[in-house]
Amino acid sequence: MLNKRDKVTLVDVLDKVLEKGAVINGDMMIRVADVDLVFLGLRLILTSVSRAEELSGRSPGNPERELTEEDRAYIEKLQKEIKKAEENIPRLINADSPRETEQGLAKLILSIVELIRKLMEKEAFRRVKKGTLSPVEIQKLGLSLKAVKKKMQEIQAIFGIEDKDMNLNLGPLGDLL
Repeated sequence: MLNKRDKVTLVDVLDKVLEKGAVINGDMMIRVADVDLVFLGLRLILTSVSRAEELSGRSPGNPERELTEEDRAYIEKLQKEIKKAEENIPRLINADSPRETEQGLAKLILSIVELIRKLMEKEAFRRVKKGTLSPVEIQKLGLSLKAVKKKMQEIQAIFGIEDKDMNLNLGPLGDLL
């Protein structure tokens, strides 16, 4: 039992949620220039595997299971991936130089914004092709997307970032853009 003086951390709260389980329902609409573009309906069940097994009546895993060759290969693969990621971090964002650090962070943020902008643009084109938007909505949408692109170009110029620099290589997933 907790009292007001006990310090509760985020880890404690999340641990309690996992221990007891939680169901979250939600809907979200992403709109640009008063035009609905993306609907996201969510139903999330968050609980620990042990709680889920308990509720379902399934037996827990086998704690006596021995390490297999497949397990060993998987562990080696993970270790290689971690080492590779550690080697790439200084290359992506050079913490020794404030200017390069700022540029690296700007590049990362602009890449994410560009990804979202392109997704919105594609959906906007689909809506235009289907004829579900009024001419005013099309104009507002077009101008809004153009304004975002121009603002991005402005930030790119400040940090010396080219369009091709924002296309991050995501390894086995391919390029971002």
